[in-house]
Amino acid sequence: MDKIERVGPPEAVGVPDGLYSFVVKLNEPPAGHWIYVFRIVASPSKGEIDSDRVVFDRERGLLFASEEQLVPEWIRYIDLWITEANAQVAADEAAEEKRRAETAGHIASQTRPEGGRSPRRTWPFEPRDPATRRGPSESYR
Repeated sequence: MDKIERVGPPEAVGVPDGLYSFVVKLNEPPAGHWIYVFRIVASPSKGEIDSDRVVFDRERGLLFASEEQLVPEWIRYIDLWITEANAQVAADEAAEEKRRAETAGHIASQTRPEGGRSPRRTWPFEPRDPATRRGPSESYR
């Protein structure tokens, strides 16, 4: 996955209840795992700036509501949270890749020396009972 980055300054989209609503555009819509990690690593900072107040919209980006004078502080924290989430997702992907490689190596070490084919039979194949044909021209007994 590519790193998620903020592109451009926040845009004011409305003023409900005396708070400005802002949209922060991202370079691409984040995956569900990235959003989950963002929520974990984005520790609440102080009173007004809280990661729980950040909303993700696949079409518009990242949304939050704030007083106008707190927007620079919000952006500083959002950038920090995005960086931390990117680092954790990269670590998660590396660990998953390592696990897959180890699993593939483990499976490869358990394959048969014949290259995955069945081993040669070491027992007589033809059963010897009354329903067996004795040759191509003979009938069943």
